[in-house]
Amino acid sequence: MPSCLDLCSDQPLLGSASTSQHLVVVDRLRPWSAKTQDGLTLPPEWQSRLEDWRAQDLSFTLLARHSDRGEIHAFRWHQGRVTDLAGGPVSEKLLVCTHGSRDTCCGKLGPRLAQGFRNEGHQEVWEVSHIGGHRFAPTVWHLPSWRVYGRLPLEKPWCLPRFLRGNAAYRPALQVMEARLFQERGVWPLWLEPTREGCLAHWLDGSMENWHFTLATHQHRGPLSCRDIPEGKSEPYTSLEVEEMSIFQPSEGVQG
Repeated sequence: MPSCLDLCSDQPLLGSASTSQHLVVVDRLRPWSAKTQDGLTLPPEWQSRLEDWRAQDLSFTLLARHSDRGEIHAFRWHQGRVTDLAGGPVSEKLLVCTHGSRDTCCGKLGPRLAQGFRNEGHQEVWEVSHIGGHRFAPTVWHLPSWRVYGRLPLEKPWCLPRFLRGNAAYRPALQVMEARLFQERGVWPLWLEPTREGCLAHWLDGSMENWHFTLATHQHRGPLSCRDIPEGKSEPYTSLEVEEMSIFQPSEGVQG
């Protein structure tokens, strides 16, 4: 049977990452429910924290990790910095979707991708539940960059820009713009602050640039999930591309 790698290979990746500025990962051995939240029981203090985030309209993602350690891990993205909830630094972690009960492609390709990362010497490779976009399997959420990748090669995998789905801290327009700035400059901006007509790019050297940009919207049709492939089901979807961009009153040497 054809897989995502066969039938979804022409679907644009960029701008497809789910937006989330908080991440909670709970240790639970498989099998997981198709919807992660249905199978996770959190301590009262964590339930209260998630309810507070919802009340403040703060985006977050709740995942299960295939582990019997019984731990809960939490991370936060804020203005380009990724920390744990205590404000401490976060070492490199590769969160690979292996959620077979949610999607067949993730269940088959995810474990192979995770092993490929381990073979390459990566120390913290976490097999986790659904991170969104299973038609882009195999997928990974990379920390501390906070960027999500898809269709990664199973042998000698690398998180390269051509596999980028986007920075999960941003909505699709800024995911696309961040990638365009990297293409133009060869380095990632520290973070992007949305403005009325574009974004304010903050750079590691403390400088800022006020960018105006317009986006082109492209219409497509295809399977939105691996589950649609056996049924031959297709639906319309859109992708974004930076059409025009220009700097407006760049500001050099200003501390962000």
